[in-house]
Amino acid sequence: MTRRATEVRPPRPAALTLVGVVALLVQAGALAPALAAVRVPASAGALGTALRAAAEGDTLVLAAGIHRGPARIDRRIVLRGEPGAALDGGGEATVLEIAAPGTAVEDLEIRGSGRRALTIDSAIHVVLAGGVKLRRLRIHDTLYGIYAERAGSLDVEDCEMEGRVPPLAEDGEGNGIHLWYCVAPVLRRNHVERFVDGIYLSFVTDAAIDGNRLVNAGRYGLHTMYCQCSRLTRNLFARNVAGCAIMFSNHLLIERTDFFHNRGPRTYGVLLRDCSDGIFRDNRFVENTVAAFMDDSNRNRITGNLIQDNGWGIIMFSSCAGNEVAGNSFINDDYPVALDMRRTSNRFDDGRRGNYWSDNTPYDLNADGVSDVEYSPVSSFAFLSKQFPDLAVLAKSPAVLALGVAERVIPALRPSEVVDHAPLLSPVAAPGAGTALDRGGRPHRADGALAAFALLAAFGAAGLARGTRGA
Repeated sequence: MTRRATEVRPPRPAALTLVGVVALLVQAGALAPALAAVRVPASAGALGTALRAAAEGDTLVLAAGIHRGPARIDRRIVLRGEPGAALDGGGEATVLEIAAPGTAVEDLEIRGSGRRALTIDSAIHVVLAGGVKLRRLRIHDTLYGIYAERAGSLDVEDCEMEGRVPPLAEDGEGNGIHLWYCVAPVLRRNHVERFVDGIYLSFVTDAAIDGNRLVNAGRYGLHTMYCQCSRLTRNLFARNVAGCAIMFSNHLLIERTDFFHNRGPRTYGVLLRDCSDGIFRDNRFVENTVAAFMDDSNRNRITGNLIQDNGWGIIMFSSCAGNEVAGNSFINDDYPVALDMRRTSNRFDDGRRGNYWSDNTPYDLNADGVSDVEYSPVSSFAFLSKQFPDLAVLAKSPAVLALGVAERVIPALRPSEVVDHAPLLSPVAAPGAGTALDRGGRPHRADGALAAFALLAAFGAAGLARGTRGA
């Protein structure tokens, strides 16, 4: 009997079940396991229990109601609040401490920190945790709002913060957003008020600060110390002692930002102390005691700004050198520029065009939009009043006006050799942050003094009319 040859084939693999496929994909890292979402009720001890039980990547959703702090996050999670959820520290210590990189806290009200600056009592304290995201938080009744130390790539967006410090009360304590030794933080679209400083940065590099409203501070809207390469865009600084106080910080960019109504005995739109190689463009400085104050700050470029209705436009000390001020509009400032040096390397034009000065009388015979006659922005009285501020009461006196006419006729009377060689005939458009201004260049707001004056005028006119009819 002849046997038939048998074809030898490799064995076929067993069919994989769906469960087996998923297990292999998970093991290979191609498919992440589902992350848990846990709803935490507003009951005593529930939040602490949920935080201790949470695994990396879990989401905790706080139910509406009051959740008691203090609380601490020590692993990467998402902490989110339902509408009406609040985390309350009860006036003790820090409400929420974050010590886990990559943590996110969103859509939550946080309130009631302690009052001790020594222990940095905050709504949120981020410690040695990079990549933390804080979004849509409502923070109030806290000493510090957000305090972060050595926390790289911190992201704070769309938060509302209100502290305990009365406006312009410089002896208060606690800052809204306080960052120390942080790299590349992003602070975007936050509203911060009633802290000593709205934002305080110390030894921070590559900060991006965009679209924030920093108002009614006890001291400064923004305060930096030893920070490099910060970028400030589209922010509003209003009703502070100083909008920005920038100190020992270089390579700064401030653009499309509004500095409104920072007024008082020593208030500034922006204060630059030992700040060099910065760019300041397309900003609006309106109704500040001093729009820009510069001391020991060099090689900065100031262009495209509106500087209107301020006491002083720019005060620049003799310690400043190599700054260029060109393409700006100086409108109705009491003193457009005040210097304390006769000779300087600071320029008020870029060689082709200078600035628009509302009190200048330009001549443009060739119709190129640039005056054919140079302009001196520093008057003798501005020079003197910078040294002796009490003289400001004489600013509009006939003697001072006559002195100004004499300076124009006799250039030798000028206290400084600084001149704008190419004054502009028309103001330059400065977009700022887009805050609405009235026709006089002021932010829209109810002006009680103006309303009262109008009411008095109406009564006066009515009385005059009655008197005329009676005669």
